[in-house]
Amino acid sequence: MTINRIPGIVAVFGLLFLLQEALINRVSFIIGGFSLYLAFFIVWIMQEERGSAVANGFIAGFIADLSPTLEAPFGLWSFVFTVVAYLIANNVRAALDSDLSPITISVVTVFGSFVASVMFLLSGAILGQEVGSASYILKELFGNAMWTFLLSPLYAPISIKLHRTTLTARNR
Repeated sequence: MTINRIPGIVAVFGLLFLLQEALINRVSFIIGGFSLYLAFFIVWIMQEERGSAVANGFIAGFIADLSPTLEAPFGLWSFVFTVVAYLIANNVRAALDSDLSPITISVVTVFGSFVASVMFLLSGAILGQEVGSASYILKELFGNAMWTFLLSPLYAPISIKLHRTTLTARNR
C-alpha cells in the first residue's frame, strides 16, 4: 500500500463510521442489529492485497475505537479488525477465485462479521468487559448475520467501487 492511499482510506472509513454512528445505530432492527461499518470493512478487505489488508484493518479498527458509545477497552477493535483482515487476506482470499461472485462476497462477509463479533466478545470478556446473557448474545449474532446477508446487495457494490477509487493508477 502506498502512502498516497492512506488519506482516501481514512476519509472513506471515517465517513462510513459517521454514517454508522449517526444513522444506522439509531435504527431499531427486528432481530439483533446491523453493523454496516463491519460489513463494509470485510468487503473492502476481500479486494485488498495481502500486504495492505492488515494496514487497512488497523486503520478501520482505530476509527471504530473512537466510538463514543463503546464501553470496551481502547484498541480492542483495532486488534479485532487487524486479526480479521489478516485471516481474510491470507486464508480466505487465497482460497477463493480472483473474480468474486456476489454470493461469495455475501457469504464471506457474513462469516467474517460473525468471526469478528465473536472475537470482540471473547477478547472483551477476557479483558473484563461485562457480557450479556447467552440468549441476548445469540440473538445479536444471528441478527447481525441475517442483516449482513440481506443487505449485502446494497453495500457490497458501493464498497467495491470506493475501494477502486482509492487505488493508485499503478494498482488498478
